[in-house]
Amino acid sequence: MSDIVADLLRLSEDPDADPRSRRRQTMERLVQALLAMADSGFGPDDVQSRYSIIHLTTIIRDMTGRIAEADDATFQAIVREAAMLIRSLERRRTDAARFTVH
Repeated sequence: MSDIVADLLRLSEDPDADPRSRRRQTMERLVQALLAMADSGFGPDDVQSRYSIIHLTTIIRDMTGRIAEADDATFQAIVREAAMLIRSLERRRTDAARFTVH
């Protein structure tokens, strides 16, 4: 999943792409990554985390147009925060897997 983080950061800083389409593509990729994590990353005991991720993706999806029109610094800050969130979720999932008895 950390490939997702690299893709997000690369897409957000690609100078050759049309800014709005690049930004929309980045946000769509973020939503897809978060939904994939919500579907596969949490056990039945962690329903709240799954719900929180789905709620966040709904907000991002609703705000994609405004995010795409944000200034460069704001957009890049949003993408960096999203990358940190994904890394944090990956670590949490990895840590939980270590303590899960199969």
